[in-house]
Amino acid sequence: MKLTNEQKEANKLARAEAKRTAKTLAKIEAERNQKPVKEIQISIEWKKSRMWGTNPHLTAWVRFEDETSAKFCCTASGCGYDKESQVISDLYNEFLKYTLYNLETAENLPYGIRAKEYKGFEGGIGVSCYYDISKTIGGKFEKVATGKTYDAYKYTQLN
Repeated sequence: MKLTNEQKEANKLARAEAKRTAKTLAKIEAERNQKPVKEIQISIEWKKSRMWGTNPHLTAWVRFEDETSAKFCCTASGCGYDKESQVISDLYNEFLKYTLYNLETAENLPYGIRAKEYKGFEGGIGVSCYYDISKTIGGKFEKVATGKTYDAYKYTQLN
């Protein structure tokens, strides 16, 4: 039996949707299976930019529960939003998304957590939000040092 052009197109769309679904499921599984974090040391250096004033350059040292470690770096530029919380959200999304799958409910969460369809941490929302966000995911976020061109924070997983 020969397929019509409409049937061929429908089959093509179905295959593309199945592929997209498989990629999405693989991404979710990878997020759920991130290594559990024990502690993160966060250093943010503020560097001058001709166009954007000063930009945060984050370097983080992540220690996992199995005593292995990783280093993570990122930066943010632009204007009109909180760039410091943007780099912190990049860090949290890279290493702490697994904690969002352990939340008992997606209701009454602090500002900055996406926990319904697409899970993640929001950036550009203000660093002060990360104190409540960290508490909600079972951790503690604290500022340990500050200066004219740097800020340092520490995240510790409590449970």
